[in-house]
Amino acid sequence: MPQQIDPLIETLGLSMWRVQRRIMSQNSLYKEIGLTVPQYSLLQLVAMEKTPRVIQLADKLEVKSSAVTVMLDRLELLKLVSRTTDEKDRRAVIVTLTPKGQEVLDEAKHRSLLLLAETVSILQPEELERFAAYYHMVEKQERPESPE
Repeated sequence: MPQQIDPLIETLGLSMWRVQRRIMSQNSLYKEIGLTVPQYSLLQLVAMEKTPRVIQLADKLEVKSSAVTVMLDRLELLKLVSRTTDEKDRRAVIVTLTPKGQEVLDEAKHRSLLLLAETVSILQPEELERFAAYYHMVEKQERPESPE
């Protein structure tokens, strides 16, 4: 028999999912430039990894290299990324973000933060501070050191 899940955990999980979906659906930038959510996620991953190889991107996304290649075709067509052959291994392809790609990500981040600010605006300043501290603790999976 599966382990019993606390109903509060179920409620929390559903709330987190709904908030994330609301923010993602309202941030229409990726739609405006003709990207799917997976393509947009790939663009973010390229930015985080700096100069990844296609195979590294596929591993991170847990898909085949061919799937990444198809998504990169679209990103390259929109001049958001560029691909070059690795000088050390001519079989490998390195992906880099273009200045236009960085601009798109910067704008998307700005819009996401505005939407997040709007979403949490229901909280009083002290509540927001506590919420941010708790969320950070959950993200890091460590408790802050208590003052002695």
